[in-house]
Amino acid sequence: MAETAQQSCQAGKARVIDKCSDIADEKMRHRCEGARGAGAYCAVAADTRACDATRAQCVLDCGGSVSETRSSGSLPVY
Repeated sequence: MAETAQQSCQAGKARVIDKCSDIADEKMRHRCEGARGAGAYCAVAADTRACDATRAQCVLDCGGSVSETRSSGSLPVY
């Protein structure tokens, strides 16, 4: 699911860039891309928070315990 979201973001960005690619003036081309959302950030790493939460719930349901620690990237690590 996370990989599909990443691919969808990248494909959408590529479509916008393609639509604006025929504009010769670089400033106007970037304005075109930005207005259509190509400036949106597509994370390099897949967002696995939903998977992490599901895994944590599974551990709890099976009688285990879960403690959250913060990494340097501010994402919870279980």
